[in-house]
Amino acid sequence: MGKSIVRVFNTRAAAEAAVRDLKAAGYTDAQISLVGRDAAAEKAGEGAAVGAAAGAVGGAAVTLGIMTGVIPVLGPVLALGWLGTTLLNAAGGAAAVGLVGALTGWGLSETDAKYYEGEVAAGRYLVTVDDDGDTFRARDVFTRHPSYDRATAPAV
Repeated sequence: MGKSIVRVFNTRAAAEAAVRDLKAAGYTDAQISLVGRDAAAEKAGEGAAVGAAAGAVGGAAVTLGIMTGVIPVLGPVLALGWLGTTLLNAAGGAAAVGLVGALTGWGLSETDAKYYEGEVAAGRYLVTVDDDGDTFRARDVFTRHPSYDRATAPAV
């Protein structure tokens, strides 16, 4: 694995634009993840509406995770890529590790992971990338999209 890069976006559209540019820069789906609260699913409630909202973007596994509530802490979420898979696989075990566990397993400190979990809980979106050692490509993409990480977060 290369260097783990996490960026926070204020809107889903901004996060999705960054993901598109990461793919255009040569990153694969296996290297990129997007996770955030799914406002449409929260408003729709449970059942088929949640399944439709999540299924349209994330597939049956994420839909199942949202509908059954196995993706902990975040409530209805959009979780695509390796991070969504990790959350769902962990939830299928005896103890769900949640976003903090998934991020620390990916190599982030627990302090950083808790910070990012808080950002998602506050309604923002994470885009993660495993840059395979080529930090310039990913950082170039992220400089074109307004976002931040824990070190560059806006003062509150």
